[in-house]
Amino acid sequence: MKTVFIYEFGIRPWDQIQHTEDREYTTISLLNQDFGSVWETWRMLASLLAHEWPTIIKWYTTGSPQYSKTHEYLTLKHFSKNSGPKDIFKKNEETLIYSGIIHLDPKPENIAPINLKVYRRSTTLMLREENEQIEQLWHRLSHLEHISSTEDFKLILVDKEILSFRFYDSETHGAAQLICHSMHAPEILDALASLEIDEIPRAGVYKYIHSQLEKQP
Repeated sequence: MKTVFIYEFGIRPWDQIQHTEDREYTTISLLNQDFGSVWETWRMLASLLAHEWPTIIKWYTTGSPQYSKTHEYLTLKHFSKNSGPKDIFKKNEETLIYSGIIHLDPKPENIAPINLKVYRRSTTLMLREENEQIEQLWHRLSHLEHISSTEDFKLILVDKEILSFRFYDSETHGAAQLICHSMHAPEILDALASLEIDEIPRAGVYKYIHSQLEKQP
């Protein structure tokens, strides 16, 4: 089954009813019947975009304070053993919630999908330049318990050069969403065209998913 995409103005998280139609932002959703196929499409798209956005990171949060000093120690120990030299994992002293930023492989084909599917508590970002962005990004997002609202995405996209991705794996379909400032849409649409990915309207999503399911034996 061939992946398709939906192109819309605004911030439209796949799992949320509430959205914004603010034309300053664009949401591009890749859709397929299974997550594995949509993941392969995302890797091809990200590989094309990596020429302009070469740094790929994941921001994530623990979602709640550590319930004991022992648990906090073990969490920090795990980060220390598995992190790279530029990764961050710190506690917001007001909320007592830990959050972090890890650097992913700059080659999307080497990124494992299992690392990116916890969409309520993480987001994958592509950056044009790293510089001081990482520390600033951590401070900006460190109070979040999860990512769920359009305002959360606006906070992520304060830096207009960032591309934000989230991934969804359900029983009937898989989706990968790219949310960014609309000024980047032409370049992304050109990349999708080079991959020969067809566009469908939002109204066609139900028919697309279920027409494919009906073909299954």
